[in-house]
Amino acid sequence: MNDKVKGILIGAMIGTMLTGATAFAATGVNINVVAKKLAIYMDGAKKTSADAFIYKGTTYVPIKSTGTAIGKQVGLYGDNLYIGKQPSPKVTAAQAMKLVDDKYGPFAPVYTVEVDHETQTTYTVHVYEAVIDDPATGVGHTATFNWYDVDKFTGKITPMF
Repeated sequence: MNDKVKGILIGAMIGTMLTGATAFAATGVNINVVAKKLAIYMDGAKKTSADAFIYKGTTYVPIKSTGTAIGKQVGLYGDNLYIGKQPSPKVTAAQAMKLVDDKYGPFAPVYTVEVDHETQTTYTVHVYEAVIDDPATGVGHTATFNWYDVDKFTGKITPMF
């Protein structure tokens, strides 16, 4: 990795850590920064733009923008920041549904338990009943029992209601 990339990456990581530590500490100290929209170039070619801030002569750029500039994926999983290769989920969609059923079920046979959608870090499991309002036409609606977010890496379940 050339020195430019190393410098950008290290600066972004330090900036991210300092920003997080400052926010976490919540000391109540105000600082004066200059916010600025910057274009990020890699070897003379524009790669992306980012909202950055300048504090005491140091420019802080979001790590996600830096990752885009150097062509690396960036992900935050719990308390860990990954640049480049990302960790593999430990929980599958089928396992997420089983975890919900094991913890909050068993659900009556009229309920459907399915993964409605997923993000990079969670599955959203929907537990609902299909209710037929008009038997002649088959028109009906769903009655939601609950929604559950299941962390793909830890299996932790967070009910929405």
